[in-house]
Amino acid sequence: MTRDGYAKMTGISTVILAAIAVGWSLSAAQAILVPIVWGALLAFLMDGISRELERLPNYSRIVPSWMRMTMTGIVLFLFLFLGLGFFARNMEPVVRAIPDYVEALSVIVSDQASHFDYEIELTWQSFNKLLDDNVDLQVAIRYALNSVSYSAGYVALVFLYAILFLFERHAIKGKIAAIVPDDQARARVWGTIDMLISQIGTYFTMKTLVNVVLGVVCWVIFLLFGIEFAAFFAVLTAIFNYIPYVGSWIAMALPLLFAIGQMGLSMNVLLLFAALSAAQVAVGYFWEPRLMGRSMNMSPVVVMISLAAWTAIWGAAGAILSVILTSAIVTIMALFPGSKSLAILLTNDGQLPQSPMTDSENENAS
Repeated sequence: MTRDGYAKMTGISTVILAAIAVGWSLSAAQAILVPIVWGALLAFLMDGISRELERLPNYSRIVPSWMRMTMTGIVLFLFLFLGLGFFARNMEPVVRAIPDYVEALSVIVSDQASHFDYEIELTWQSFNKLLDDNVDLQVAIRYALNSVSYSAGYVALVFLYAILFLFERHAIKGKIAAIVPDDQARARVWGTIDMLISQIGTYFTMKTLVNVVLGVVCWVIFLLFGIEFAAFFAVLTAIFNYIPYVGSWIAMALPLLFAIGQMGLSMNVLLLFAALSAAQVAVGYFWEPRLMGRSMNMSPVVVMISLAAWTAIWGAAGAILSVILTSAIVTIMALFPGSKSLAILLTNDGQLPQSPMTDSENENAS
């Protein structure tokens, strides 16, 4: 093998080993890093909402910026705690109703199997055993309920990180000025930071708006069809919609199973499936792309690969954050000549995000 061949093989091996090491480190530090990332996103959201409030007539003149930020933080804090309280109240009756619905489903499955000369007996115990012989589903359910109950402290920690990030943004200017004394290089750094904040803030804010609309639409559909726990399933659909492509469809499976147990294999279940599918397609595949534009601009294949990778590293939190984290990585890779080509391959249309140029660069370009 030639010297160039050895060099390429060494480079590829180094990249693979580095990726494995980084993935292992991220997974090992999940308990520390995930709340920090959530805190940063919450800080972006608070800052974005505060900036949007400036557009209200006379609002920015009457209410100072620090008060706008404080009011935004208080409202979001209360909103998240009310959401946790909603889940704590509604998850327990949903869990308690599962055995009854499984028994109803067993009758339906047995009836359908009898048409093909099969005998199937599906009970709550057999369903639990079917999931995994080594897992007690009742214990897992109790663990999930306790996790929701103890999430208040987690939310408080995330808000603490968000507040610290907001305080730190005023000091970061002096730190970057000390680290990067050159004016042109410092302007490029700030341009990259502004671009990342704009991308992440736009995506997270618009995605939240889309999810709220989808949740409300699904809630109306559940009410029209008389589905039990309509509000719980609607909120679950909105949350799962943060997971790209597959999240909302996964969330739709649970209310459909409840609908079958409640109404049987009837035309109403087919109409419910059609109505939910129409809502998913209309909101997720038509309205959302037009609303969000090309804020992320990532290839669908890359989105699915990043979804699988971040889910393997950070679980459900990684699935929700996969698009945001991968987009930030692509933006940073585009800054360096060695990784710029790979960043182009990861985009949807080959167009990399452009950071603002300095005055001297504009003069040279002209």
